[in-house]
Amino acid sequence: MRRFLAASASFVALAALLASPASAGTPPITLPSSPKGPAAPVALPAGVDPASPYLPQVSCSPIAMPGVVKLRDLVLKTYGEGGAGGIARGCTEGVSEHSEGRAWDWMVDVGDTSERAAAANFIGWATANNGRNARRLGIMYIIYNKKIWAVYRAADGWRTSSGHTDHVHISFSWNGARGNTSFWTGEVGTIDLGPCVRFAGTYAARTNTPRSGPCPATSALLKKTSLGDRAYGRTGTTVAKAQALLGVPRTSRFDAATWTAVRRYQAAHDIPWSGALDQPTWASLSPSSVTSNALAGVTRSEAISYGLAHYADSSIKSGYVGRASLYVQTALGLPTADRNGYFSSVTRAAVQKLQASAGLTQDGVVGADEWQAMADAL
Repeated sequence: MRRFLAASASFVALAALLASPASAGTPPITLPSSPKGPAAPVALPAGVDPASPYLPQVSCSPIAMPGVVKLRDLVLKTYGEGGAGGIARGCTEGVSEHSEGRAWDWMVDVGDTSERAAAANFIGWATANNGRNARRLGIMYIIYNKKIWAVYRAADGWRTSSGHTDHVHISFSWNGARGNTSFWTGEVGTIDLGPCVRFAGTYAARTNTPRSGPCPATSALLKKTSLGDRAYGRTGTTVAKAQALLGVPRTSRFDAATWTAVRRYQAAHDIPWSGALDQPTWASLSPSSVTSNALAGVTRSEAISYGLAHYADSSIKSGYVGRASLYVQTALGLPTADRNGYFSSVTRAAVQKLQASAGLTQDGVVGADEWQAMADAL
């Protein structure tokens, strides 16, 4: 009986070990000693791309990024196992990079022998040699079977995570998501830090231009409304109100058509292209909902006088966000919908028009001469 109980206990212990992920630091599944990886479409350089730091989700742009799509297609072709899973999703489901289109869920179940083997080959290939191939692909981290491995913490190996027993989650850096890494280009890439938040408390303004330096200054919200922020994936009457104002079907769901319409509206009214119904967007789209305005009651002539007194020694130009830009927009007499404190193409065009009429260099930059020209034009 003792031998039977001992054997039973050993069996239970072994079953528990096989059913649970490995201990901290070790892989979530057994990895092959010579893993099979996907072949690069170009000749790889001798150098390797720098390991990306952790770049958390900061924007709302549910469009599958090209580098992610290319790796998904190549992995499915290479291994012939699992499902395509998903890349982009709504902006209301936590921070996982899916809402920026730079994460992929490869549906390979740890309980399926052939799918687990495919996952083991890819994971082993990507993470070997301190993540050499992960760096070439711009992979930030991988989660599988309750474990996470990150290129920015490669020395820590696999750390405890949760879930992800039916799929491998792969999150990419911005360079990897854009497909600007050596695996695809044959040239060692650089670190792309991604988009920047321009107004505090809002999503970052999506851009196609890689960023290597620090973000420009962030401004406090200069206008607030009675309407709540809404992003891709949300539903309800507030979304329906925006859809009516934007002229898109009133589905009451923040869908792709609404996201596109919001982006188009923001571009037309000098609002950071966040793609979300944030406070600057609501203030422009629904002026009657504005509850606070940093320049409430300030007339055009008062804005010009203030600018001459306080900003004559400054150079205010495209990309600037803050009170100075709001004074410029007010002083120029821009429509209320275009006054939010973000200096972009609409404001620049108005400045250049002023400069042309005043015989100034049409560089779109506001300085002492431009403030004086506005005063002279009153």
